[in-house]
Amino acid sequence: MSRHRRSYRTLLLGLCLLLMQNLFCQQVTISGNAPFAPNEEIRVLLFRDLIQNTPEVAATGKIDKHGHFSLSCKLNQITLAQLAIRTTKAEMYLVPNVDYQLEIDVDTLLFNMLHPETYGGYLMVSNPKADSNDLNYKINRFDNYFGRAFDYYGFRITYDRDITAFDTISELLNSHFDIRYEPDNFYLSHLYYSYGMLEKICFPNDRTRIYNRYFNNDRILYNNPAYMALFTNYYTGYLYNSKYISKDLLSQTINEEPDYLTLFNEVGRDPMLVNERIRELVIIQNLIELFDHPEFDRGHIIKLLQYLDQITHFPEHKIYIQNGLKKMTQPNNTIQEVTFTNAKGRKESIKHLGDKPIYVQFFSADCLDCIREMAIMQELYKKYKDKIEFLSICTDTKESLYLRFMKDYGSMFEWPIWFVNGQYDWLMENDVVTLPDYLLLDKDGNVTLRRAPEPERELPEYLWTRFTPEEEQDNNPLFMRKNNN
Repeated sequence: MSRHRRSYRTLLLGLCLLLMQNLFCQQVTISGNAPFAPNEEIRVLLFRDLIQNTPEVAATGKIDKHGHFSLSCKLNQITLAQLAIRTTKAEMYLVPNVDYQLEIDVDTLLFNMLHPETYGGYLMVSNPKADSNDLNYKINRFDNYFGRAFDYYGFRITYDRDITAFDTISELLNSHFDIRYEPDNFYLSHLYYSYGMLEKICFPNDRTRIYNRYFNNDRILYNNPAYMALFTNYYTGYLYNSKYISKDLLSQTINEEPDYLTLFNEVGRDPMLVNERIRELVIIQNLIELFDHPEFDRGHIIKLLQYLDQITHFPEHKIYIQNGLKKMTQPNNTIQEVTFTNAKGRKESIKHLGDKPIYVQFFSADCLDCIREMAIMQELYKKYKDKIEFLSICTDTKESLYLRFMKDYGSMFEWPIWFVNGQYDWLMENDVVTLPDYLLLDKDGNVTLRRAPEPERELPEYLWTRFTPEEEQDNNPLFMRKNNN
């Protein structure tokens, strides 16, 4: 069969799957009260890719002035989700065709922090109408029991490899919960594969035991976090470390000439990769991991995944392939579409700043270190404003704090100073969790340096070496002395 026909067949299969998914999607409504956050945005994030744990925004809504909210999304299977208000979140499972009536509370002191999770700040979600059959109630009950038991016996299991401790916790879990293999039951699968992770911790070198108990079947539970956590733990680094797969084979099929079919067939010699569905998913997972491995050609890994995206017989794998490719081919986060506001209330975007690199400082209005840094940045701005743009973004949750800062200090600084305007997901994507913090962007708004130099430390030297002609650098005694050392 020609490649054209194979591609057409794959496309047709994908379209049929998409159509079936849409037909079987059911509405989920989430409503309730969050009295601590009037007029704030509330978001629902779904996790359909449980290998890379990539969240996607499924719904957004506005909490009214009385604290009430309501929003909905469509699902075709039980899905791990997060509710998010600002940067504070809580996880829950959403079941198709179920309406949730929730009460949400939070420690308001932590809620006003940039990264409340660091100090245990989470949304506290309760469902007054839930009964003992509610999925979240049952999973939370098991997780809490499992957590307490592991807190007590975990050290002996993890570090001492104490089999008697494992036997004790195993007996406790099995006496209180029905732990058995039931792949069509989400809750029982959560119990079974959570127990499997405990067994993996206790018997880390007995790979055959874990494979036979948990993966030697025809089912991959793509939407079950307990299954996927055990799967990724078991198969992380697998191709590179398997005694059945030679380094020469990996080098030949990845580095010399991208050859997916040979890789797929040869990897199948491993007895833990006989199942073709598991084998393909493991190859996807490991190619994504090997992208940052110095021994392997990044461009060839991209070609292998692009080829696999076209020929895979398992449409469920496309989300993992495409998320991996997105990170590889667009490794820098762009913020061109993210909008901030200025002191006059107008929307602002990075793309309006011009065609120069951009140094971004994140600050809060009451951060004295941030203000001191801005005084240093002012001098650097005067010297390098023709070479690089400066930008400061206020991350305070209350716009009134930003406006007060601009009134008191705004006239002292000549570069744009904007308000974050609710772009909390973008802050989290770029790991902005402490203040002050810094990014370096290219002229298109792509992140080129996540941990950019600090104004009080490396930034003056960084700008000088980057934007000073080489002959001037060579004639500078300080620069020469540093390089001679």
